[in-house]
Amino acid sequence: MTTTITVSTKRQVVLPKDYCERKNIKPGSALRVTEIAGGLYVAPVPEPSEHELEEVIKLAGSLPRQQTVRERRKVEQVIQEYRAEKRRQKA
Repeated sequence: MTTTITVSTKRQVVLPKDYCERKNIKPGSALRVTEIAGGLYVAPVPEPSEHELEEVIKLAGSLPRQQTVRERRKVEQVIQEYRAEKRRQKA
C-alpha cells in the first residue's frame, strides 16, 4: 500500500491509522528511519530480547565476575518489569 503524508513545519509526520494497526505501532513506539537511494525506509524497532539485554549489561562492564543466583534473579526481574512497562505503554 502506498500513501502520501505531509511533513509539518516542525518536521513531524502522521502515520496512517491502518499502517499503525498492521505494524502494532502505538504512541511511544520507536521507529528506525533508513536512507535508501532517493527515499526513506521506516520500520518499527523491535524490543530487545533477554539475551540482548544481558549482553548490553556485560558490555557495560557491570559484570566483571560470574553472577550469583541472587544477581541473576535480579536481572530477570528487571527484564520482566521492563517488558511489563512496555506492554502497558502499548495498550
